[in-house]
Amino acid sequence: MPRAIDSRLRRVLGILSLVIAVGTPTAARADIAYFTSFTTGALVRYDTTNPAGTATVLSGSGSTVKPAALALGPDGNLYIGEAGDGATYAPRISRFNLSNNSLSIVHTFAAFDVFPGSLAFKGNDLLVGRNPFFSNTGPIVQLTGAISGPIAVSDYTDGGTLASSPGLALGADGTLYVSDQTYSFISNVASGPVKRFDPAGVYVGEVIASGSSGLFGPTGLAINGSTLYTASIMAGTIVQTNLATDATTAFASAGGPFEVGSLALLSDGGLLAGSPSGSGAIYRFGSDGTLLDTYATGLGQIGGVVAVPEPSALALAIGGVALAAVRGRKRRSKVD
Repeated sequence: MPRAIDSRLRRVLGILSLVIAVGTPTAARADIAYFTSFTTGALVRYDTTNPAGTATVLSGSGSTVKPAALALGPDGNLYIGEAGDGATYAPRISRFNLSNNSLSIVHTFAAFDVFPGSLAFKGNDLLVGRNPFFSNTGPIVQLTGAISGPIAVSDYTDGGTLASSPGLALGADGTLYVSDQTYSFISNVASGPVKRFDPAGVYVGEVIASGSSGLFGPTGLAINGSTLYTASIMAGTIVQTNLATDATTAFASAGGPFEVGSLALLSDGGLLAGSPSGSGAIYRFGSDGTLLDTYATGLGQIGGVVAVPEPSALALAIGGVALAAVRGRKRRSKVD
């Protein structure tokens, strides 16, 4: 490399180092959140640093029927588990294409035998949990080819009888964790354990027993490394489990029964929790379990919640300047 070009590049990199060190404040890393309203059927997007100011309705009220579950697919699109109305509108899986804001049907459970309560992707295959509020019992269902088809439907889990499954979480090793919830329509009380299945879907055992360690009605699940988070719907709390030891302790509280249902992991290690109570609230907790803020959506019961990391503006700016410097160096090299 000629010395003149080398010195120019060093000056650019020196300026960048100074900017990073003292010149420009680092913007808070934001996540983009998506949620469904189980009450109205709407799909909404917002920025977690400014929920009320950035809320955008992607798909309006009535576009889906009782959307209880939401997942981000490996293709970058949102997948919605619609429970339907239990009579005329069959439960189904829908896809919302984020590139063109279009909604389409992936699969319809025409026999009314599966009412989606949770979703999780294992590669291109979609795992579907069952909704306790439709008394839907049975194994976790697998939709092979959910991304591009053709669709094949089969039972994924084997053993460990499930009353319902409103929470699914996959570990890095393929282990599946399931909220096995029993809901009584007489007492309006939820109960049940969290269960573990191996990467082939075979039942291993209970991770948290029903009623132990603050677990009263397991609902949404989220996993971060070796830590599993479980929503305890009757307590309105979240418990955390060290998966290396299965030791479970309290993590966070939203302050009342039915205030914590679906969970979504944030890029900073915190959590979003949607309320199925009808309050329309989505709670944001820090990585230490502190309640940081509450977004009052005004949309009744919250179905599914998903959070997607957004690149830092500073990182993008630095990347752009560095790329420009490299391109300039290449052009000067050709001239010299």
